Amino acid sequence: MLTQEEITDLIGTAWQLQLSERVELDKIHRFVRGKDGYPVLPEDAEAEVKEIARHSIRNVLSLVRDAFCNNLSVVGYRTATASENDAAWAIWQRNKMDARQGEIHRAAITYGTSYVVVSPGSSGPVFRPRSPRQMIALYSDPSLDDWPAVALETWVSIVGGRRRRVGRLYDAEFIYPLDLGELALTDFGTTSEPSSALTSNGIRPVGFGDVIPHRATSDGEPVCPVVRYPNGFDSDNPSEGEVIGLIDPQIALNNVNFERAIASRFGAWPQKVISGWTGTRQEVLQASARKVWTFADEDVKAQSFPPAALEGYNALVEEMTGAVLTMAQVSPVQGATKIINVSAEALAAAEAQQQRKISFKQECLGERHEQLLRLAAEMDGDTATAADSGAEVMWRDYEARTFAGVVDGVTKLAAQGVPIEELLVLVPGLTQQQITGIKAKMRGTQATARMDSLRATAAALRQPAVPAALPAPAEVPA
Repeated sequence: MLTQEEITDLIGTAWQLQLSERVELDKIHRFVRGKDGYPVLPEDAEAEVKEIARHSIRNVLSLVRDAFCNNLSVVGYRTATASENDAAWAIWQRNKMDARQGEIHRAAITYGTSYVVVSPGSSGPVFRPRSPRQMIALYSDPSLDDWPAVALETWVSIVGGRRRRVGRLYDAEFIYPLDLGELALTDFGTTSEPSSALTSNGIRPVGFGDVIPHRATSDGEPVCPVVRYPNGFDSDNPSEGEVIGLIDPQIALNNVNFERAIASRFGAWPQKVISGWTGTRQEVLQASARKVWTFADEDVKAQSFPPAALEGYNALVEEMTGAVLTMAQVSPVQGATKIINVSAEALAAAEAQQQRKISFKQECLGERHEQLLRLAAEMDGDTATAADSGAEVMWRDYEARTFAGVVDGVTKLAAQGVPIEELLVLVPGLTQQQITGIKAKMRGTQATARMDSLRATAAALRQPAVPAALPAPAEVPA
């Protein structure tokens, strides 16, 4: 068990590392939400122009994130030869991970890494997905180690009506609940870290909770109960998300969209010009609303300029949006505003590169899901499941294919002797529960057919044999 001095030193080190990472992570967070990347304006810009700038963000980064997240969904966990899910799948269902797995995938794809903490609960292991803005894990060798040496998790909680930063420190044996102090409001209404908890090493706890043993083991060895989910594997550099490399193109797209909005607001209609006449504001408004103008002064001249053409801006915005999607290897169909008479084969061809990238992410994230389920099974006392390294997670198939084409392929495979029950996972749209129900009904139907066949055979055996008809005697000639 760590002492309070050791806990303080570890928290100081981990907190400083997390603060250095939070600069980039917070930037990514703002851009994905469309809260950053505004066009740069001079200080004396009019209020109307500033308002246009605030509404000119054409956010493609969230589209890129969702294009991958919406195609990642785990629907089962079993070996290749098993007809039912592994026992660890019950832990997944108990933690409502069918819905919460999106938190893991979204953070990993957005920031490059996400985490899941496994802690003991009254009904079994409890899964807690965390983003890297809430947790940092320290590894002896980040590219090789499956388990961190220690991990620090922090979040803001309301205690007694006041905002406090609390957290937990994890090592290979215990969970250390921490109180990191009250958050003070700044002049801008946001929160800052408590000055009483800040030291030369970063932040130190002002209170300690009761230490909790977590009993997490892997292959019989105690481990820190934190599973890291990388967006991809790279032995040279940390795992990067899909957003960080697209921030500069996103800023360029916002600037062009701002210029289009300015042209639309101030130049989309013919500009009326009257020279030689100066009226009051009310007179100018009345003149601008008239279809016919008349002036007593013969030197007054009225003319109009043609409206600004927006076609060039529209084409450039669409082209730049497509360029961002191409850089992210996302199907251009995702950002298309018009899709007319596109067949399933054409959609599949357009999504081919995206599907290959999704398959790579399924391999990376799937390994971590399996690591998570084996850890949970071992914490739950199911050593047989934990030792079974052959079980794999099953992903839902979202690839664009025609239903008729899939059914035709399944039918041909079944005709060659492949069990139809094993081919149901290839049919798009079927959930794991639906497949299980269909298999159960098929087994019942097959059992009924076998019983009917046996009854028919038994009935035939009980009936007396019918003698064969004798041939008619031949006629004897007289």
